[in-house]
Amino acid sequence: MRFYNPLYTRKWTKMFSPVSTFVTQLSKQLGLQTLFFGKDLSNEFLINTDTMPNGHVNKSTPNNNDSNSLSTFFSSINFSFRPRSPSKTSYGKQSRQSSSSKTTKFYKKNRNQNIKQTENNSIYHQLNIHTINDENNNNKTLNETNQNSVIINIPPETSSQSNDDTDKFIFTFEHFLWILILTLCYFTWFIFIAGISIIHIVLYSIIIFLYFLSDRTRRFALAILVYLTYLLLYDALHLVPNYTVSKVHILDVYLIEKKFFGIYKNGHLMTLNEYFRLNHIPILDIISGLCYLSWIPIPVAYSLYLYRYKSKRDYADFAFTFLLTNICGFVVYYIIPAAPPWYIELYGFNMNMKAPGSPAGFIHFDQITGIKIFSSMYSKNANVFAAIPSLHAAYPTITVLYGSLSKKLWLHIGFVFFTFGVWFSAVYSGHHYVIDVLAGGTCAVTAYTLYRLISRIPTINRLLVAYSKLI
Repeated sequence: MRFYNPLYTRKWTKMFSPVSTFVTQLSKQLGLQTLFFGKDLSNEFLINTDTMPNGHVNKSTPNNNDSNSLSTFFSSINFSFRPRSPSKTSYGKQSRQSSSSKTTKFYKKNRNQNIKQTENNSIYHQLNIHTINDENNNNKTLNETNQNSVIINIPPETSSQSNDDTDKFIFTFEHFLWILILTLCYFTWFIFIAGISIIHIVLYSIIIFLYFLSDRTRRFALAILVYLTYLLLYDALHLVPNYTVSKVHILDVYLIEKKFFGIYKNGHLMTLNEYFRLNHIPILDIISGLCYLSWIPIPVAYSLYLYRYKSKRDYADFAFTFLLTNICGFVVYYIIPAAPPWYIELYGFNMNMKAPGSPAGFIHFDQITGIKIFSSMYSKNANVFAAIPSLHAAYPTITVLYGSLSKKLWLHIGFVFFTFGVWFSAVYSGHHYVIDVLAGGTCAVTAYTLYRLISRIPTINRLLVAYSKLI
């Protein structure tokens, strides 16, 4: 708001005085003479803002004895602000800039209607709203309103209008029916087919608790269902072992690895896994162990970052790409069952279907830290012959593919180093060959490309949009 220099107030008084007669006649037609002369401003009054020049409302001291002319009004007025020049900007926009209160929003909706005085909110000068709520919930106008300002009070936004912007979740019988059906399917699957454990009950309890806790947690519960689906699919791999479907590749994979990525030491050709097994370094044992433990936490944490600070669609794209990557990897598991490098170290090239999982090179991490993390983790491995592709290498690759969504270059570069760190750890520990790692990266890129193509289908895109709004 631009204010006048007090030295120029006489100039404007002389300018308005010649038109006082015209304004007097106009005010009689519009019914404004009772506002300035016939009624006290402390009482309730009615003003139509569309009749004011440039939308300004000004006040003079009312005088009940003089009701024939407005010349006294214009000659005694002291302008404390410059009248606003005509602009294409609507009152709604300027009111929104000058005040962030909900009352301004109400005024925007009713800018072509009359404004009535109430006891809650007030407008002064260029219809700027100023209110103060004290501890007793009493509204007070700011002291900065001067004698030459008209106070116009407008009604506050009603409760129904204030709730327009909030999304209230209403639990209906349809929701109850769907929850009941999904619950029956969930427990039927684990009790009669996959086998139930305490983890399955805990996961179900957490999802149900989040769903009913609040609207925000309900959306979050629906969002993490993608990762819950991945866990259920991975847990179901033991129902039909891949070595019962296709022949397990042990020797041929080893020879291919040695041919393309083997190194010579003392005139003997060996794989990188065999070299690191003979030449491990404690500091690399720690670094590789930390990187390998982050193969899932960091990608999932980044997706939750997208969910919280970016768009829900970005989160949905990342989560579904993650799920599709796992599906592609599981399919390859059944097409090409392959033994990991540590299997040849323990069992040679013979087939042992009852071979348990092994921490391999990460046993050094457990020995250094004194915590048997990898020993306990790989003792519960669902499938030993699932080396190709390496999903440990695929998940970090997804963070690189979606790293640009963060709009942070340092984070994107960090994902690149994290990816190479996990790839190196997979080979250094003896859990994967180099070809396994490359196959994992290719699996992630393939799933990413496939998801991009599928998401362009109108029906699929509409479903993704609906899911993004749901979460």
